[in-house]
Amino acid sequence: MKRVLAAAALVLAGCSSAPLLQPPDRVDSFCSEKEPRGTAIASILGSVSDRIETSVAYPGDALLRTDVKQNSGIIGHWKSQPLYMPGTAAAIGVSGNYIDVTDVVIDNQLSGAESRLIYVTVSTPQGPKNLVLRAYDTQNVCVEGTRLS
Repeated sequence: MKRVLAAAALVLAGCSSAPLLQPPDRVDSFCSEKEPRGTAIASILGSVSDRIETSVAYPGDALLRTDVKQNSGIIGHWKSQPLYMPGTAAAIGVSGNYIDVTDVVIDNQLSGAESRLIYVTVSTPQGPKNLVLRAYDTQNVCVEGTRLS
């Protein structure tokens, strides 16, 4: 019995819970239908691959704002949203396995049959860094649960 309890304690000690993705603290919405749901934004952010899309340049904040106005979408802002991405963290010089997302731009345009590009700003020791990431959640950010086609 002691061995079972010791094994259970080791298993529980080895399990670390990752920070949950939270809805943004503030959202600039460019949705014509309904107000976006924070859970949809968090779901899209949580579906990114752990790789920076280096073939696509970050277009700049003004161009991104124009894009979400024209195509519908959101700009989400957090004080701090840890996101588990060890490869990306290493690529941008952040120690540990998490990047700290402060802003995300999500429009309702797909960049492939099953993915979209999203634009994030992360905190780094060298200051904010803008990244282009590929997300695989293709729901309409303005109407939760509705898939884009």
